[in-house]
Amino acid sequence: MNIKFTDKPNETLYIYCRVSTSGQEKDGSSLDVQKDRGIKLSKELNLSPIVIQEQGSGMKPFRKVRPLFTELIDNLEDGLVKNVWVDEDTRLTRYDIDQQVVHLEMKQKGVNLYVGMEGKPKKWDFTTDLIDTIITKVNQNQIQKQVRKSIRSKRKLFQDGCYMKGDPPFGYKLVDKKLELHEENSEWVKQIYEWYNQGKSTVYIRQQLFQNQIKPPRSKSDWFPLRTISVILGNKNYIGIDVYNELIGESPIIIDKNIFNSVQKKLNTKSGRSIETKHDFLLRGIIKCPDGNDMGILGKKKSRRNPLYGCGHRVRKGQKRPTKDCPISRSLRSEIIDDYTWNTLVDTLSQSHLIKEQTKSEIIGQNSSYTKRSFNNKIKKLNQEMMGLDNNRLELEKRFYTNTIEKKRYDVLISSIEQKENELMGELQTNQMKLDSLDHKRKWIEWLDVHFSRMDEIREITDFENKRGILHHYIHEIIVLDYNDETKQHTLSIKFRFPLFDDSFEWLKNKDGSYKLDKYGRRRYNITDGKTEMTNPFTLQQSFNRYTFRKVARHIHIASTEDG
Repeated sequence: MNIKFTDKPNETLYIYCRVSTSGQEKDGSSLDVQKDRGIKLSKELNLSPIVIQEQGSGMKPFRKVRPLFTELIDNLEDGLVKNVWVDEDTRLTRYDIDQQVVHLEMKQKGVNLYVGMEGKPKKWDFTTDLIDTIITKVNQNQIQKQVRKSIRSKRKLFQDGCYMKGDPPFGYKLVDKKLELHEENSEWVKQIYEWYNQGKSTVYIRQQLFQNQIKPPRSKSDWFPLRTISVILGNKNYIGIDVYNELIGESPIIIDKNIFNSVQKKLNTKSGRSIETKHDFLLRGIIKCPDGNDMGILGKKKSRRNPLYGCGHRVRKGQKRPTKDCPISRSLRSEIIDDYTWNTLVDTLSQSHLIKEQTKSEIIGQNSSYTKRSFNNKIKKLNQEMMGLDNNRLELEKRFYTNTIEKKRYDVLISSIEQKENELMGELQTNQMKLDSLDHKRKWIEWLDVHFSRMDEIREITDFENKRGILHHYIHEIIVLDYNDETKQHTLSIKFRFPLFDDSFEWLKNKDGSYKLDKYGRRRYNITDGKTEMTNPFTLQQSFNRYTFRKVARHIHIASTEDG
């Protein structure tokens, strides 16, 4: 995640490589292509190369979406960077305001900016600035035109009856981009509504679907997340209403409106279903106050428009329960912290050499003693454990509804079951992935591309339970350390369960400088464990943009767990 800056800026060329999307890998502008061109020029200039690669939009302010470029500019401002290379000027940014700011900063600090294979640095004069500004604005306008054209095209397709929200909802299939009934799954949708309308809980419904071997959409797991079932129970597509932004269209009807309305009333009153929080939180159970106590969950109400993570001590104090003082004086917007943590995790996984090696081992294969049978047996055992947890959950709900167990005790036990459930779901996904990878065991494929495509898939996950399971698998806890009234800044310490952050990779070499090879003639390498803790201060700039966080420049501190 961090760039390793040298103490010899005049002898170093920082090679910045960027793509906006994974699709650019196919059009000749991939990160590797850019890297190779930059290294070639560094040799011609007799400068030591340091490669920086990241994926992020050039149309947005870089401090919001590109942490590595932000770090490069911060160190450039401090005088630690004197030579920068990009394949083309738009790799720096397509955002006109940023383009002028970056160029001005480089001009003032006397930075040599090399573009493409031109061996001479860019001239910092009025004519160059004017031409660059015009080109950037033209590019920006062109992209905005493309976006508007794409939006118009999607609206036109929707009005022609096409489904424009990705994969079809459970119970449907896509035929020529239009929703049609899925012969089998549409009947299960009817059964799900019937069960719930009869007073059955979402846990009971999940058990029935599992026992009938009905798998959830967009998942290799055998278990429907409870949230997915809740989404199915509230989807208006099933009564013939399809919504795309402000447009309303039609879809094939699966559920009678009277049954749908009856189910909505039960959902609103929580009648006949498992107890669920009105506003579920992605980081519930892992975001904590400085002393390690869980932060409180503050949902929406008339006086609070946005759900928050609040100091648990303040929550207890408001309830007039015994507690102690805490330095966290301001609550955190849950949806913003959730997005920030999710993107930070995916970025860390994308750059982690440990995860890349794990992906390579699983995809390419190794001399493993595991067989399909052993993985199938493991999956079967995990499914049995999941069934046992569901039975325990049903029993707890029965006791809670009949007032034979206190709510406090019920909440503790349910939380314990959910934690174990997340662990089992993670193990199920891992074993299913390993089972699938056995089919590729003798195939040499571009495993790094697979790795990044997996990261793209993970980043686009929208299923709540799936996202929470991944977060809890990799992140041990997030400590909110303090709040600074002057900078309006919270500080987060993200502690990973594995040494994923800032690990290193190196090729093994012989004494004569040649690469060591394995028996297949491939280069050997070594991966050094990274750190498990990342400490990031950032601030909510409500006065400038109330919906975004801004990384605070030159205040990023990375600490290993041994440091505290």
